[in-house]
Formats: sequence, C-alpha cells, structure tokens
Amino acid sequence: MVPAGSREALSERSTFPSTGFGEGTLGDVADSEAIRLPDLAVVFSRRAERLSALAPGHELEAFLRLMAALATAQQASLSGLPPGTLPASSEVAAMRRSGRSPLDPVSAGRDATWRAALDRIIETIDRSVLPEPARATVASLAQTPPAVLEAMADRFLSGEVERKDAAAVTFVAAALQVAWTRMAALLDKADLASDAPETGTCPVCASPSVAGIVSPGGTKFGHRHLHCSLCATAWRYVRVRCIHCGSTDKVSFRQFAGASFVRAECCEKCHGYSKVFYLDHAKPVEPFADDLASLGLDMLVGEEGFSRAPNPFVIGMMERSQE
Repeated sequence: MVPAGSREALSERSTFPSTGFGEGTLGDVADSEAIRLPDLAVVFSRRAERLSALAPGHELEAFLRLMAALATAQQASLSGLPPGTLPASSEVAAMRRSGRSPLDPVSAGRDATWRAALDRIIETIDRSVLPEPARATVASLAQTPPAVLEAMADRFLSGEVERKDAAAVTFVAAALQVAWTRMAALLDKADLASDAPETGTCPVCASPSVAGIVSPGGTKFGHRHLHCSLCATAWRYVRVRCIHCGSTDKVSFRQFAGASFVRAECCEKCHGYSKVFYLDHAKPVEPFADDLASLGLDMLVGEEGFSRAPNPFVIGMMERSQE
C-alpha cells in the first residue's frame, strides 16, 4: 500500500510549510461560499470518473476500479428512491443557529431509504470488476435481514467497525452516503446560513471530513473547503488550523517528494491530521477518490503517531494509529 521508496521520499517536517502554498497566512479565511451542498446530478459519477482515471498503473489499481464501480452504482441508486424524510425548514435554521447539524445521524435518526439504496447498489454494481470475496459479500448482503443491516449501519456511524465486518460495511457505508447526500442536496441553503462558528465536522450532518481542497481565489493564496465523508457537503475552513482541536499552534505538514498537490496537515498538539489537496497543482481533484488513491501518505503519517477518522471505505482496515 505504501509506494516503494516513499518512506525516504517523505519531506522534512516544518512548523510551517513553504510560503509557495500560502500556508504562512495563519488563520486567514477567504471570502468564499460558507457551505456548498452536493449536486445530485454528478456527485457520484464525478467520483467514479476520477477513480477510473487514477486506477491505471496505480499499485492499488484493482481496489480503485472496485471503488469506481461502487461509485457508479451509487449514482444509479439515486434514481427511484422512496421520498424519505427531512427536518422542517424552521427546524434546520434553528439547529444551525445553535451550532447543531440538522442531519446528524445520532440525533436525527434514519428511515429505510438507505436500505433501498443498498438494494439498488447490489442490483446495479458491475460484478465483473469485483473480486470473488466482494461478489460473495454482495450476495450475502442481499440475504441479510433488515435488523442486521441496521446494526451494521449503527456500527459504521459510531466508528466501531471490526476488521471481519469491513467488506460488508463498505457497501453499507456506500448506501448511507447515498441517503445522506440526497437529504443534504434537498436542504434549503438559505436555512443553513448562520453565525455559527466554523467547525472541523460537517455543518450538515456532523460527520468528519474526508479531505480538504484549497482552491484558487479569495485571498492571494486561495481558500480551503472541507468535504464531508458522509453527505458530500463542502464547507469553508480556515487555513493552517487543526480540524480536530482547532489549534493553530505547532501545525506542520508532510508530503511525498514530487507530490506537492497533496499534503498531510499534522497537529503536534492533539496528534490529529487531515489531508489537503491543492487545485493549483492537480486538476481535477475529487476529494473522496484522491483520498483513497493516497493511502500511502496515511500509512506514513500514522507511523509518526498522527491519526484521523479513516475514509469510510477503509474503516475497519485502517485503524487509528493510537488504538
């Protein structure tokens, strides 16, 4: 999983990175959209396209092709889902004003829509790219009772996935993403505007981010948006600030030599880290796909004692380093 020679290629740590990335602008926030809701027409198809583009010649090629097939099935599963439920507009606005996330799975609960999405994923996924263990997992999930599926969803959402369940939970996570992404896309963006402080977790569903993207514009050095691992919402977050504890003290960066478009932002205070992708250096970037394609950086940063919430599709396989 870790590229050959990459341990030696990991750049030297520094309290602040080179000014070429603009990361010396400590705590700066650009004038940009505070929250971007997902676009249901392209959210998963764009992810599938990026995964397919990243796969050829990659050391994780088979895995990335499987993930591309899963993302394609996610896009297809959006069609024909039951209506589902959403909090009222007034409830959403009130929760955001108080700093709460309106689609938090813990407080908002869930209906059966996600299981309908799982059924559609199982029906439509391209089995020709699935290895035999994955095909067996899909066949098993098709026969799994709803109560067992709900228990698996509970474990995923609480981050308590065991390695033996990781394969099945990957498909459960994919279905939950479909349900929450659709709910997020159907919210009224005006209800989400508030004076609530920026947070390292999703303002829509309280899930951890999968990665951040720094885009050109705003300030001289651009602005960062974090991207939700569950509902695909993006939200603005200041540069050079830990997404876990909010500290701006002792933030350092790691990167592979020759891969300046992706860095790990590491907090020496809480020992958390996050991925940051730079659009100036790599276009296009799809945060979920590019995160999966750069797992080698997670492995190396983890060896230094830093941790984060794993990508949902490797949860149970890549444990937090301190556990």
